[in-house]
Amino acid sequence: MSLLPISGVFAKMKQRTNSEWLSALTAGNSDEAAALADLRSLMTVAISRVLSRQPAFDDAMGAHHLTEDCAQESVLLIREKLSQFRNESRFTTWAYAIGVRVALGELRRRKWHKAALDKAQLGLAAPNWPIDGPGPDRNLEQQQAWALLAELIETSLTPLQRKSLIAHAFQEMPLDEVAQWLGSNRNSIYKLIHDARKRLKASLSARGMSHLELISIFDVSHMERHSISDGKNLDAQDVS
Repeated sequence: MSLLPISGVFAKMKQRTNSEWLSALTAGNSDEAAALADLRSLMTVAISRVLSRQPAFDDAMGAHHLTEDCAQESVLLIREKLSQFRNESRFTTWAYAIGVRVALGELRRRKWHKAALDKAQLGLAAPNWPIDGPGPDRNLEQQQAWALLAELIETSLTPLQRKSLIAHAFQEMPLDEVAQWLGSNRNSIYKLIHDARKRLKASLSARGMSHLELISIFDVSHMERHSISDGKNLDAQDVS
């Protein structure tokens, strides 16, 4: 899948300040139409770059359709969330991040539906860590850290927090699917998992270890797929 040059996309876009983006996207006239077109181009770049790193999307036509769908969903989501933009970064950076999360969420949903996971095991236990450190000392360090995390998940969380966190963060069940499975809604499950992560951070701290120290013990590539932070800061919102 060929990548769209981001520099070229920005060069073609009208340069706007954060306030100009917000104003244009709510203008209700030709300025809004132009801003939406630029925003869609930005989302297309963000999503095409995510998909280009996915071996499952060698099919250019399938990747193109998914890019278009996710770009449209991202634009709609950004418009819904305009009031949440805090002006703490460039608007385009904030929007780009939303597009990436939408794409990752869709990939996660597709992967989940294709997985052969025994549904009877949902939320029951975190997987064993595939120890692969460079040498016996590193292996032991990883093994001990993972055992500590498993212990804290078992002892520090409520049963519902534990079930939700394991299903979502370790068994890669999309948030919407977790909500449906537990007969709840997305916002409630997000808060439940957010609170579970806060509890784990506090429990780690009580044991004399920060969550960043725990993450640093493991390889980054694995932590992106399996860590309690789900590849992000523990307090970051997950839209998948």
